Amino acid sequence: MVLIDPKEVFHHNMGAMRAAVEPGFVIKTLIPYNKTFGDNFKRGMVTSINPASNSVTLDNGETVPFTHLYIATGSKGPFPGKLTNPMSVSMEEGKSLYNGIVEQVEKADNIVLVGGGPVGVELAGEIATDYAGKKKVTLVHPHEKIADQNTNDKFQANLKGELEKLGVNLVLGERVSNLDSLPMGCTTQNLNTVKTDKGKEIEANLVVPCTGLRPNASAYQSSLGDQMEKNGSLKVNEYLQVEGHKNIYAIGDCANVKETKLAYNAGCHADLVTKNLENEAKGNELKPYKPSGFFMALSIGRNAGIMTSGGWVMPSWIAKNVKAKQLFVPMTWKNMGQPVPEMKK
Repeated sequence: MVLIDPKEVFHHNMGAMRAAVEPGFVIKTLIPYNKTFGDNFKRGMVTSINPASNSVTLDNGETVPFTHLYIATGSKGPFPGKLTNPMSVSMEEGKSLYNGIVEQVEKADNIVLVGGGPVGVELAGEIATDYAGKKKVTLVHPHEKIADQNTNDKFQANLKGELEKLGVNLVLGERVSNLDSLPMGCTTQNLNTVKTDKGKEIEANLVVPCTGLRPNASAYQSSLGDQMEKNGSLKVNEYLQVEGHKNIYAIGDCANVKETKLAYNAGCHADLVTKNLENEAKGNELKPYKPSGFFMALSIGRNAGIMTSGGWVMPSWIAKNVKAKQLFVPMTWKNMGQPVPEMKK
């Protein structure tokens, strides 16, 4: 097995929002690959996939052969929700980026978050929790529903209630119309005016983009373009095999499986393709992937959260204990075979 990634570290994305607010937390979200995989880790960016020769080509020109290829390139989006710019970020660069946004949040008095998906919701919760009553936090979203359009009315009422309890101002059903002219991710001395398409004006000295994610197609767009959807995801069959290629799989955000893109679902994909590799080796039939019912867990700072499964909305304390308190940090480091590092005080 060979793992290829342009980053030096695995980015535990579920902790990204806390890393953007709590000083020092970033070290719990960056897990070195080489300590887990040793010589089986190859740092580099895949620039092309060559199905005819069963190989991939890296940005340094190296060719790496494969019998089976698993594409798990995830999604791209703006910082701090994603750490994908640059794609080849190192441990020190990652720490520097998150330490930088922590400083910007600390200096700002009026913060506008643009986009009310999971990233915007969780970042609003982190800021409003850690700076309770000290900062004005506004979340602007073009839809009336936040986090996910598949959630029910009870979920929405509970989620909005938790945010409003923390003092977050929700501006819903309105789209920011002057985003390109606003300074992003840096606190300014003078207030900037965030304008919406419905004429609302909001003053802010820190604007943070939390807009939608898109599949990260950089590794396969030049060679598997015919198997791509318009949004950049790869077309897969019921076994998560890329159309027309029995030994090439796509899992996680880059696969066009009709389900909400969540780390939990990506883990289910990984479990299935691992089991099917074993089935193939034994000559057994492959198991098809069957999406589970809708599930979502969001943290709203460290003291609250919201979780839904199969239409049921759990009490906030359950989401707090399942996700918000530790954000699956201990479990993720354990899975990587490493101890969680101590934060410096």
